[in-house]
Amino acid sequence: MINGLTEYEKYKVIRPIIGDCKYDKNDMPIIERTNTENFVWEDIEVVNFKNMKNSPNNQSKILTMFSYDKELTRFWNNPLKKIPVMQTYAAVATPDFSFYPTMNTNEIRHNVYMSRWLGRTWQNYGVNVLPTIGWALPNTYDLCLGAVEKGSVVVISTLGCEQYQDAFLQGFEEMKRRIEPPIIIVLGNMINGMTGTFLNFKYTDTFNNKFIQLKMKELSEPFTIKEVS
Repeated sequence: MINGLTEYEKYKVIRPIIGDCKYDKNDMPIIERTNTENFVWEDIEVVNFKNMKNSPNNQSKILTMFSYDKELTRFWNNPLKKIPVMQTYAAVATPDFSFYPTMNTNEIRHNVYMSRWLGRTWQNYGVNVLPTIGWALPNTYDLCLGAVEKGSVVVISTLGCEQYQDAFLQGFEEMKRRIEPPIIIVLGNMINGMTGTFLNFKYTDTFNNKFIQLKMKELSEPFTIKEVS
């Protein structure tokens, strides 16, 4: 127990950011916008961190981190271990820690902090980082949609969102307004009502043993869905 310190001061003592960093109004480490001008989006594939390995083909792959929190926490506990491999990928998406409406605000704050902290630390070691964005109810937007530089390409998942489409779309629109992503990488089915420029990948089941990612050929190139006036 550390007495007499704010939550921010505790984080600075227990888990100081490795390298340079700016913080947002919630004292979250800000993930800077990754320059993706040289990305050949038509050739980009996605792989789950379970399949992380050194390969000459990694320069056309984005490493994603969708799994159970207990498995993602390994990166928090040992944040520098996989950096040499991460540096070989076109980009690495930050861990998708859980955000549920029933979670305590402090739990959500901690999960956002871990994801942003890891992303910013990896950036400081030369890894191209894309923020993975998730949200719950509107009262979580300030935390869940913060600490990401405007104009960043973002990664989201629609797994399990089909039955909560209204809540999903409300947060999705707020994410677009705050971050203004030029491209949104979507893992899972597109949900009716989503507008923007997308790269869409289907996957069998993020939580299976093989973590197989299936690329949809007909959606392999970026495509735009415009709002209907």
